[in-house]
Amino acid sequence: MDVPRGPDVIHRIRVAAEWLEEGALIEFELPRNMKCAGCEGGGCDKCERSGAISVRGRKELGEVVQVILPKRSEGSVESTSSGRTLVIRIPERGGLADSPELPRGLLLLSVVPADESDPEIRRIEKPKTPQVLTEEEAMAPAEEEAEALPPPAASPARPSRLVLWVALVVILWVLFLIFLRLTGRG
Repeated sequence: MDVPRGPDVIHRIRVAAEWLEEGALIEFELPRNMKCAGCEGGGCDKCERSGAISVRGRKELGEVVQVILPKRSEGSVESTSSGRTLVIRIPERGGLADSPELPRGLLLLSVVPADESDPEIRRIEKPKTPQVLTEEEAMAPAEEEAEALPPPAASPARPSRLVLWVALVVILWVLFLIFLRLTGRG
């Protein structure tokens, strides 16, 4: 846990208690700014005294996270709803590191059981049986789709980079000769 990485962040969500009993798969979008885990929002060196860590730029798209909630029995969900929260550590979803070579920090997701889930939390139905496909099966269209699809059109030939460079050099050479002729040097 003490490897160099970006700063850790805290995010709190409320989910329906029965989702914890079932171990449901949920999905939500991370906010751009989250509470710093180092100071719990009080302000420290990691968050530059702001109490919050930005996990993406202003113009970047939101980051959607899917989490399978750990199954809890009714008794443990009731004890959790009486004040204790469940914390799930999610690697690589925290703050960005100062160096691009280092991984992002941890997202410490505080899950609080409630009567109703937060509006931004969506439950996703899990597939009954996981389907494992080979790479060829995943890339090939289904038989019904293959018959309905028209044959692929020939893609236009793209010039190679070498041809583009040669063309650029020739154009620059011609422009240079024109320049010499206009200035009386050639």
